[in-house]
Amino acid sequence: MTLAVLLVLIPAIVLFPGTSREALTEGLNEGFTMAHLMAFVAIALVAAAVKGLSGFGYALIATPLAAVLIDPSVAVIVLAVPALVMNLFQVGETGTGWQYLRQHWSLVAAALVGSVIGVFILKNFPAKQLLGVIIGVVLVSYVIWSVARKGRPATGTAHPVSLGAVGVAEGVLLGAVNMGPLLPAYLHTFERDARRYIGGMSLVFTLVFAERIGQMSVNGLMTAQLLWLGSVIALVTLVGLAAGTALRRWGRINPSVFSALVLTLLGATGVTMLVKAVPHFL
Repeated sequence: MTLAVLLVLIPAIVLFPGTSREALTEGLNEGFTMAHLMAFVAIALVAAAVKGLSGFGYALIATPLAAVLIDPSVAVIVLAVPALVMNLFQVGETGTGWQYLRQHWSLVAAALVGSVIGVFILKNFPAKQLLGVIIGVVLVSYVIWSVARKGRPATGTAHPVSLGAVGVAEGVLLGAVNMGPLLPAYLHTFERDARRYIGGMSLVFTLVFAERIGQMSVNGLMTAQLLWLGSVIALVTLVGLAAGTALRRWGRINPSVFSALVLTLLGATGVTMLVKAVPHFL
């Protein structure tokens, strides 16, 4: 927890751009107000609580909703910072480490390769409407899969080749649109231990997001302003993450009701993104 806080507290202080609205919102949409900024922070806070409860869902909720306020490509860049910090927190909270990495090395290695491809797509094909379509399709597909699945484990899906294929696809999604619902869905086909399920996802996400932020910093996508904004949001999200984690450990949240609410939100968001973006291609 201390390391996670320091990773974002230092840049949040050092890179503080000033108190004027222009300084605080530089690089965002024209007309972006302080009210929009507060809404951005609130979205990230709620999404972090969801992740604390379920182990995933932050990017699925925060990215499309934030993309309503700012350019989707900018949202993808900014939200990579809190995503890194939260996943690092959950790696420590679940005690997942080298043992998981040794067992599922093909998944982690392939995800890192896929992330390189995804960041390349983000940099060279920053089409706002195309990103909206991708986000919408991913969300709607995930909701349909979640409703249709039976919940029975399929241990054969843990084969290294399958892990590698899913890892590449997951890395591309995370690198390009900051969303990776494929991995949570895939791991759920064979993993039923909550600690390993959450910790395994968090380990993959931590390494991929660290690689992504490094790439985006080198190629100029991650500016000092966006790093500052991501760090501020990350500090807030840690509060939401801690709250969600406490609720999960409390064990009195009805999982069926909670899952239905989350899926409803995701489905509505995905359809909204598609309705807004698809007409631009017709």
